[in-house]
Amino acid sequence: MQIIENHVLSSYTTMGIGGNARKYIEAASVEELVEALKIAKEEALPVFVLGEGSNVLIDSKGFMGCVIRPMMRQVDWQPQSDGSTLVTVGAGVRFDDIVAESCRRNLGGIEALSGIPGSAGGSLVQNIGAYGQEISEVFVSAEAVDIHDGESIRLMPANLEFAYRHTALKTADNPFVITSLTLRLVPFDADKAAARCAAHGFKKMALTKPQSASALRSIVLETRRSKAMCYDRDDVNTHSVGSFFVNPVVPGEDAQRINAASIIKNHKPMPSFPAEGGKTKLSAAWLIEQAGFNKGYSLRGAALSDYHCLAIINRLNATSDDVIALAQDIVTRVYLQFRVELQPEVVYLSPNGIAPLPCSAKEAEVYGAPLRPNPLFL
Repeated sequence: MQIIENHVLSSYTTMGIGGNARKYIEAASVEELVEALKIAKEEALPVFVLGEGSNVLIDSKGFMGCVIRPMMRQVDWQPQSDGSTLVTVGAGVRFDDIVAESCRRNLGGIEALSGIPGSAGGSLVQNIGAYGQEISEVFVSAEAVDIHDGESIRLMPANLEFAYRHTALKTADNPFVITSLTLRLVPFDADKAAARCAAHGFKKMALTKPQSASALRSIVLETRRSKAMCYDRDDVNTHSVGSFFVNPVVPGEDAQRINAASIIKNHKPMPSFPAEGGKTKLSAAWLIEQAGFNKGYSLRGAALSDYHCLAIINRLNATSDDVIALAQDIVTRVYLQFRVELQPEVVYLSPNGIAPLPCSAKEAEVYGAPLRPNPLFL
């Protein structure tokens, strides 16, 4: 078990942002994790569990608590009599490595999640998803440790309360640390994969029907790389948390109002997708661009990626305040334009623990610059 005092966290995040943790511990086993939690409890330190740092903004002032990184690396593939395969994965395994191996075995269920950075444990907490797939669809169970008493517990789907890019684990008061998770994967079905891509607006991915999970993985990776959504240490445009905001889901009448204005202004309908309950999922990227933000737009050290305006990047030694300032600007302008409130997807670690990202959609001014709503979209 590795224990470091006053340890800088920026190098453990894809944004490269973050101050020092009062204590940093890497735990390679359940036993070491229990011991790490015991140390934090004895010193009355709040705990933050860090995976690959691909969906977290750590405050540049640091964290006055104990950061614990689960480093469990075991992987176990178990073919089942019904043709499916159960794979049990340690929380510290890079999730894309599991996706790659499942595709090599021509198993379906997570191939569309190719290229998403993050640990297996973090992927479950986030309920990652892309191109019509979510990890919740293949999740069987997870092993976890209770932060308060160190007891082990098995978590089932009902315990996680899966929602769009959210679970019960993605909260400030979540009492569990994931140590491993089990997924059920099935043989890849080319027809179903192509139909799913088309149903979720990704018809170009299905123009040539992928005949294997590996073929679809290649298409997904090519698409993500074209948007700088695959982390590359040498490409600043990938130094982000991926999509900073979730795609908003709005009532049908709101979607119709915005779409009608788009036809008048842009001479074409806006991108949208049907959602549950008669609602409509909008494209956050489209809303951001329509609110006046172009790819590459910058504010102090933070900027939008040159390839995708949904990714906020650390372009020039950005601080957490720089990122929050840019996020505030985006959230406010989108709200004034469309009366749609963007919700951050990123987890924000403040000096005192997980907290809501400190930006408000209903601010009338951003840093002293008055912003007037565009009546065309109201």
